[in-house]
Amino acid sequence: MMISSTILSLVLHAAVGTAVPSTLHYRNVSTTAKIDSGIIVGASVVEPESQATVIKYLGVPFGAPPERFKPPRRPDPWTSPYDASNYKPACIQKFNYPEPMRDLTMQWFNSPPSPAGESEDCLNLNVFVPASKGSSPKSVMFWLFGGAFSFGTGSLPAYDGTSFAANQNVIVVTPNYRTNVFGFPGSPELSRSEQNLGWLDQRLALDWVQRNIAALGGDPGKVTIVGESAGAGGVDALVTAPPQPVPFRAAIMQSGQASISAENNSSAVSWQKLTKLANCAESSALKCLRALPVDQLRDLVERQSLPFFPVHDGGVTFADKPRVDRRSSRSTGSSIARVPVMIGTNAEEGLTFVYGQNDSRKFLQDSLPNANALTITLALGLYPKGTRQTEDGFHQLGLIDTEVTMQCPARALAQDNKKVGIPTWRYYFEASFPNTEIFDHSGAWHSSEIRLIFGTYPKQGATALQVDLSRRMQTAWANFIKDPQKGPGWAQSPSVAFIGKAARDAGNGQNAKEVASDPIVSGSALYLDRRCFLLDGAYDKLSGV
Repeated sequence: MMISSTILSLVLHAAVGTAVPSTLHYRNVSTTAKIDSGIIVGASVVEPESQATVIKYLGVPFGAPPERFKPPRRPDPWTSPYDASNYKPACIQKFNYPEPMRDLTMQWFNSPPSPAGESEDCLNLNVFVPASKGSSPKSVMFWLFGGAFSFGTGSLPAYDGTSFAANQNVIVVTPNYRTNVFGFPGSPELSRSEQNLGWLDQRLALDWVQRNIAALGGDPGKVTIVGESAGAGGVDALVTAPPQPVPFRAAIMQSGQASISAENNSSAVSWQKLTKLANCAESSALKCLRALPVDQLRDLVERQSLPFFPVHDGGVTFADKPRVDRRSSRSTGSSIARVPVMIGTNAEEGLTFVYGQNDSRKFLQDSLPNANALTITLALGLYPKGTRQTEDGFHQLGLIDTEVTMQCPARALAQDNKKVGIPTWRYYFEASFPNTEIFDHSGAWHSSEIRLIFGTYPKQGATALQVDLSRRMQTAWANFIKDPQKGPGWAQSPSVAFIGKAARDAGNGQNAKEVASDPIVSGSALYLDRRCFLLDGAYDKLSGV
């Protein structure tokens, strides 16, 4: 129990995918729309596979230029048509030193980077609208990126919504939100309700969708919030502490959640360290850091690797005990949004987070200084070497991390939902392809499913199975978004959909099989989760159950 709770409290994972977008051809269609702030003029493209036209509205402001360390507000109206044909800046990102790990993080999760650079004036979103006219307004996918609450943007090429919109007839919205010290500052001079600025940004973007998506052909009553890793944490926070009225009807959490986590005061500690590094007096630190040049502020937090994460704020954006609220949600006046949920994880989530660590015993001893030798031995004994996922110390650690921080919490939340009658579907992503590996035999690494869902995987070197799996995953996600009560196309939890098992890395960089009658197969989770019950007590303690 000690091992699992400590690892969970120390490791808060998030990441984003990268991709090479499809070659797109432009077609002349009307790209002008009127929203509540004024007229926007986008651009149209033809998606090659479907030959369907998609209108892209890029970099549309959903918030005014934010004041540093202050909550967001709606943008002022504009009088001239707004050029929404190109991406606008990402928010300020943080990639921690030392240099080797910093370079790897950017290579894995920020390459290619946001095409428009970074700025504090970053509260913008992108909308991908199928140009086809239908008899009814379209469903909406509202995507929240991951990035360890340190980096990320809705404008990464991996999140280009053109393929999903064209092939699934769904509107895709990808907003920015503030991260690191700019989004979760931890200042004692800010009120409790102003601590999670990045999550307030997400809520303002959702509010923008409610006010404006109808003008773009969408249905504000058919919004599904979707997020990966840190973005999935944002989704879980929205579900368990929703705005009123609830601005979404379903939720998808990919490789992350926010209900099972240790109380985290790292933002407050980091803020204190930052004020000293910047030579700011404690009594006026907020004013002092607001005046600091942005590059200097970022450099301080990067070089000291200062962590900044969301904090419980009484339900303004983050419920104090979200798992308790979920478990009691059958009662009248439930504080959570009892919406259908889809949740899942990847087979090799943990490998990127223990990269370079090959001595599993030493790593656990260093990470868990209070654990005795017997505890370490017992923990390693649960993950004996010699299997495909535990072939050496590196992979052994990766599997421990995968299960403790991702897979088993997803199981726990799915079980919680089932107990209170919330429709829930679960998946387990296993596919690995040579053209998407980030290192040899990286497997189904953290965030590797994203580019298959968005259809932004590299087309060069793509296999027939990869193309087919992407189509099927897109369809499954779209099925859920269009009809959450019906689900993605497989049995509800406790069953799990095994996705891409036919495309497991056979150990030589090639797929185990290149054909499969159905690369998404529903089955029992009993063997998959065979160790998870050992962690239930630790998760209950962490979440106050």
